[in-house]
Amino acid sequence: MKRSLVTLLLVAMTTSISAQFLSSKPDNYAVTAENYIDFIPIAPIQIKADVVSATSNNEIKAQSTLQMSMDKQSVLNFIPNESMETTIQRFNADGTVSYLYSGRSVKKGTYRLIVDYNKYIIQSVEGSGNDSCVGYAKIGVGLRIVANVNALKNNIDISSLVALGSAAAKGEVSGSVGYEVVGIESKEITAVIPINSEITSSINQVFLQAIGVVKGKIYDSATRLYPQVIAIKHTGCDLKTITKNLIGQYGASN
Repeated sequence: MKRSLVTLLLVAMTTSISAQFLSSKPDNYAVTAENYIDFIPIAPIQIKADVVSATSNNEIKAQSTLQMSMDKQSVLNFIPNESMETTIQRFNADGTVSYLYSGRSVKKGTYRLIVDYNKYIIQSVEGSGNDSCVGYAKIGVGLRIVANVNALKNNIDISSLVALGSAAAKGEVSGSVGYEVVGIESKEITAVIPINSEITSSINQVFLQAIGVVKGKIYDSATRLYPQVIAIKHTGCDLKTITKNLIGQYGASN
């Protein structure tokens, strides 16, 4: 419990610093991954190590996510938080990737808009020796929407699905949009989620409806949930070290 409180306090302090830092920056301010101070979405990583959660019988138990999936309440107790967050990446001419704190007034170029709806928990990631760098892992389930965007003009707003749909209606952007259902096994969700398609003016309406379905089905008794690592956050060290520590902490079976 003490360790969880420390983790929450550190995350809260970082969020406050982030807000103060960004208040003086332009809308399209971009930084490298090493200097990005928010969570960075990653391809979902299966958790092989045991994690601790309260079961439906109010028993505190260390178990694998596969074992946990057999007890819906155990999973829900493990991932009490809920959020919908947007991450914007810019692909630069030199092959590097930058992260934007806002997608308003972006320049002509190639971008990726990632919208995550998640039920999740944040846990610390620690190493040892020369790799003893503290980071954070977001572990959970949800729906990830990924839009690959070509901004055809300067000063375009791609800050949200609403803005992206508006820009598409004006012919200011082109590209494709897809999705990932993360850690949720449900035939009903598979049936209603739209297939990958081009970016259109109706993108926001289509995916808001999909998010609504996912939110409801998470609590459905027939739905199986398998929490996975879905994003990471560093505290000043390089991402390679955080990723190495993450795999060491959650990738090995107990």
